[in-house]
Amino acid sequence: MTTQTLIAILIGYAFGCIQTAYILSKTVGKTDIREHGTGNAGASNVTAIMGWGFGILTGLVDVLKGMFAVLVVKWLYPENPDLAYLAGIMAIIGHIFPFYMKFKGGKGVAALVGMMIGVNWKLGLFFALLVIVPALLTDYIVMGSFTTFIALPIVTYVKGYPLLFTAIGVGLTILCFYLHRANIQRIMAKEELKISEVVKGE
Repeated sequence: MTTQTLIAILIGYAFGCIQTAYILSKTVGKTDIREHGTGNAGASNVTAIMGWGFGILTGLVDVLKGMFAVLVVKWLYPENPDLAYLAGIMAIIGHIFPFYMKFKGGKGVAALVGMMIGVNWKLGLFFALLVIVPALLTDYIVMGSFTTFIALPIVTYVKGYPLLFTAIGVGLTILCFYLHRANIQRIMAKEELKISEVVKGE
């Protein structure tokens, strides 16, 4: 492993470890967001527990950290776009596995969208739509999570990044479904919180 690769990994992971949901719940709500709702340290759970304002703020910062992880490394090593992409992947991993939270963080969807914005704004828009459209069509935000992570290894392969990145993307997709296993069970039991219910404040 080269020094540049190590630096890209560390920068990406460090950005990912900025756990917005956890920080907001601890500083504002005086509690751990993982002890409420779905138990997830992410924007959707913050919205359900703390309201839309904090939910939007959480989602925005989580997107920005994925984006800045890519942009910082792109600025450091403009001649090697693979390193910037790697930093984005590590931001997702850092979000899911933050070291100071005993490696129990969020699920990485917003960080993934932010990563793609940093790589290319058109690609970022595409991934944002992959979250929004399926979520609105099904009334379940989790469906947008599935479509974005399914797209990750496909886009990585098509764009010609190293096959190792594609393999990591496949691993993250599998991990996405594993982390959302409780959501899948609730959807099957018709107990999953719907977007329309959150909007109505039910």
